[in-house]
Amino acid sequence: MKLGYWKIRGLAEPVRLLLKYLEQDFEEVVYECGDGPTFDKSCWFDIKFTLGYDFPNLPYLEDGDVKLTQTIPIINYICAKNGVGPTDAKSVAALDMCIHFLADLNMSNVRLCYSSAENLAANKASTVAAAQPGFKQLAAFLGDKQFLGGDKPCGADFFCYEVLDRWVRLESTSLADHPSLTSFLDRIRALPQLSTYFSSPDSTRTWPLNNKMASFK
Repeated sequence: MKLGYWKIRGLAEPVRLLLKYLEQDFEEVVYECGDGPTFDKSCWFDIKFTLGYDFPNLPYLEDGDVKLTQTIPIINYICAKNGVGPTDAKSVAALDMCIHFLADLNMSNVRLCYSSAENLAANKASTVAAAQPGFKQLAAFLGDKQFLGGDKPCGADFFCYEVLDRWVRLESTSLADHPSLTSFLDRIRALPQLSTYFSSPDSTRTWPLNNKMASFK
């Protein structure tokens, strides 16, 4: 199995978390953006359309004759292959709804991080404030469950972890009014399968959240 992405956490980190949780071996294919001011990306764009993907993009996953791009389909494939998460139609649809909600919640964070340093400084507080209703909705969806789908982690949980961790890294008080979400992050970090991921200095956890052209890395 191969996972291809930039040398950042970005959109691939939820997939890495899921694979680490499942204790699956995979090959990390890393593309590194050049330094500024040009931030050359030819290492990827020169080969983008030569790898046999229907919709070439990063991240990509190659598993035998399966070739997929886009984070959410990759997560869904890995979960289906490994029997992770609920299988009844209602629960599957609810988790799919949640993960797309999380993707939307993530976008304002990403846009701010990739804006100018001046815009970042001027708009960080208002961006975090604007995300609060989303955190409230997410906390209500989680309710008293241990994880988004129930008592065991599923793919959406690792996507959720990465989105929330991005917000906390941007502003440490982002989840101050949502203790259940802070506890959720703690439960993910406490998963024994992820102990090495969270403790090793060589883990991709230590990589930047965003690429080199971002104001907030």
